[in-house]
Amino acid sequence: MISMHTVFAVPFRAASALRGARVFHPHGVLFEGEAELTPGWWPRSVPARVPVTARLSGAVGTPDGVPDILGLALRFSLESGPWDLLLATLHVPTRAVLLPARGWSTARYGSLMAYRTNVDLAPRWIFALPEGDQPSSTSVRELARRGGPLVFSLHVAAARGPLVPAGRVTLEREVHAPDDAQPSFDPVLNRPASVELWPRWLVPFRRDAYLGSRTGRGAADGSAKSGLPTSAGTP
Repeated sequence: MISMHTVFAVPFRAASALRGARVFHPHGVLFEGEAELTPGWWPRSVPARVPVTARLSGAVGTPDGVPDILGLALRFSLESGPWDLLLATLHVPTRAVLLPARGWSTARYGSLMAYRTNVDLAPRWIFALPEGDQPSSTSVRELARRGGPLVFSLHVAAARGPLVPAGRVTLEREVHAPDDAQPSFDPVLNRPASVELWPRWLVPFRRDAYLGSRTGRGAADGSAKSGLPTSAGTP
């Protein structure tokens, strides 16, 4: 019998095949840098400093001056394998309501789904807030022209209560790659064994949505086994 969450993947596969790109966030820019993680919430297997690859994108690609749901995909390169965190602009108090942003400088990113770790079994949401100078528009091209460094403070939070500082991400340099050569981030497939997404019942739906989108556009399997494109002058 075909499960409901498998059927859920069909429209994502069809839409991705039709446009030949990601269903959402089709255009983005890649950066490389480092995360400095504050001890406390993070799993024991995650070091205090970890290399990061990030993709910043707009969900629709609205004209300048028109708000868009912005995305910040982070890949922590751990010894055990990649950990992908997909964050999007949202209404911070509700944790899970998407909210268009007017620009990169004012974006407030969150994980939508919560995480539980071997350090903290309570559900916690992950947030990233921009620091310093970032473009006031939602233009991906303007973000690419500006280049690095781009800095984000990391936070975790329970369903209610304040955001708790949890580290910082600094994206130093752009990795030049066309959209169809950029990696497929998958927060379900790429995560440490000591981490789980919450609520569990939503995980199969999200897994199949990402799979459907990758299948529709003929992308890699999302397992992060292949190397990233290398920009000129970037090791």
